[in-house]
Amino acid sequence: MRRHFFLGAMSLILARRSKAQGRPSLAAERAWSRPALARIGTAVVYLTLRNEGAAPLRVVGGSTPVAESVEIHESLVENNVARMHPRAEGIVVPPDGTVRFEPNGLHLMLMKPYADLKAGESFSLTLRFDNGEALTVPVTVGVREPKAEHGGMHH
Repeated sequence: MRRHFFLGAMSLILARRSKAQGRPSLAAERAWSRPALARIGTAVVYLTLRNEGAAPLRVVGGSTPVAESVEIHESLVENNVARMHPRAEGIVVPPDGTVRFEPNGLHLMLMKPYADLKAGESFSLTLRFDNGEALTVPVTVGVREPKAEHGGMHH
């Protein structure tokens, strides 16, 4: 519980600092990953991104200390078959808009995790934008999406 409070407090501090520096404001809410075995070779992260700024923001990838790389993927059903496609061009979060990375839709693939991801653990994920900026988000490992906390997590 203390860890979640600490992560939430750090997120609010980063959001205020970002706004004070005149950067676009992006809120990242309920970032989570399912438990995963490293030997499988992939893991997944879901979250909601909310652009509180006046300009669109394009997420083009990311990094994390728990995996070799992070890619944006999307699950689509084609001819009654679910397929996963990489989104190398990234994802645009429109001004005053929201984009959800969720099961059976957009998601962040952790490629070649270094260790198993176990329920109750947490790790950081840094999102990269096409303008060169980055945003670090705390991710909780669990079997389902965490409940919304008061005010969410802002960065």
